[in-house]
Amino acid sequence: MSTWKDIFSPMDDENGQLDRELGLFRVLSVGVELEFSLAAIPYGVDDPEPDGREVYGIMEEERNPDAPAPHFPFEILQRLDRAERTQRHIANSLLKAGHRAVAAPDRKSEPSDLPLDRWTVTDDSTIRPPPAEGDQKRYVFQKVELISPAFFATEGSLAEIRNVCRLIIRTYRTCGGPSTGLHVHVGDSTRGFDLETLQNIMAILWTFEPSLAMLHPEHRQNNDYCLPLRRFSALALRMVAENIPIRKSLELIYKTTSINELIWLMSGGDGSGYKMCVNIHNLMEPYVDSSDVPYQREDEVKKTVEFRQHAGTLYPAAVYHWTKVCLKIVEFAQECPTQKLRVWLDWHIDDEVKRFPAVAVLYALKLPLSAQYYEEQLAERNKASSEL
Repeated sequence: MSTWKDIFSPMDDENGQLDRELGLFRVLSVGVELEFSLAAIPYGVDDPEPDGREVYGIMEEERNPDAPAPHFPFEILQRLDRAERTQRHIANSLLKAGHRAVAAPDRKSEPSDLPLDRWTVTDDSTIRPPPAEGDQKRYVFQKVELISPAFFATEGSLAEIRNVCRLIIRTYRTCGGPSTGLHVHVGDSTRGFDLETLQNIMAILWTFEPSLAMLHPEHRQNNDYCLPLRRFSALALRMVAENIPIRKSLELIYKTTSINELIWLMSGGDGSGYKMCVNIHNLMEPYVDSSDVPYQREDEVKKTVEFRQHAGTLYPAAVYHWTKVCLKIVEFAQECPTQKLRVWLDWHIDDEVKRFPAVAVLYALKLPLSAQYYEEQLAERNKASSEL
């Protein structure tokens, strides 16, 4: 039994019992973005590691497998054509398994306002495939990003995400690597969040960022595409410039008077958010800048908090539990009384990680199953490190 199981939570009453009425808030919405490399082989090239998963006919039209081998480096297969064929192949695999899906090139002819109710298969230029060494030189790795529909955050929806992950890894040879990520979007349907809820979300993430970061490998703790809030946000830079102590930082979050002010405070030093470990730019409200230029988001549907720090994975349990953590942080920020939450965060804002580790945070957030999962994962990681 974990030593953190009975940790105090601001959601508890004086007897340690859950102190809230269920059902006060709408079910949240959630979506995931899965990044990975997929190994394909042109017809006529021997498969170095046959294991029953598909490698032929993914990036090119099917033809006679006994045809002569093409000459490396496969100039006849244009890069764009290979990518689009790969996307269609994955979309067809999803459709055959009963999932609604579409390849990105096939969406170009569709109306832009179609509902977000299908898995979309596209690519991502930031993905770097593994180096080609030995027999792996026979593979042509394709960069894939698989974007889920916008789901209501139910166990049934999370089960579909897990089923799709299983389907991909059972059908194809895939790999992650340092350049891939698992991004989780959490929203309140298309309504966005009010300022108080968003302040609570960012205050929780700011306070426990050092602890929660330990759930992720080193390459996701120091990564140009998921920068830590406490080091690279406008708030962090301001604290350094003005010599503001960490204990005063939560006050600055709660002093913001508009959603846009909070977004700018928690964005990168260049004003953008898409490279931060948590991106809230999707919640930006219309405004007029200092040059009298109006700003209006093109996408008024995707009003989400985007969690970007998790390493790329298709392992169903890993995707499930991290998605649960992201959902719970937002749910907790909605449901916990702000006054109680602020007192609790003030207690922990300058804690060292070993004093209040990630597992303790998850138990306090009322996520016992995910806390147990990560406790086991961290124990295995520490054991592996000690054996090196």
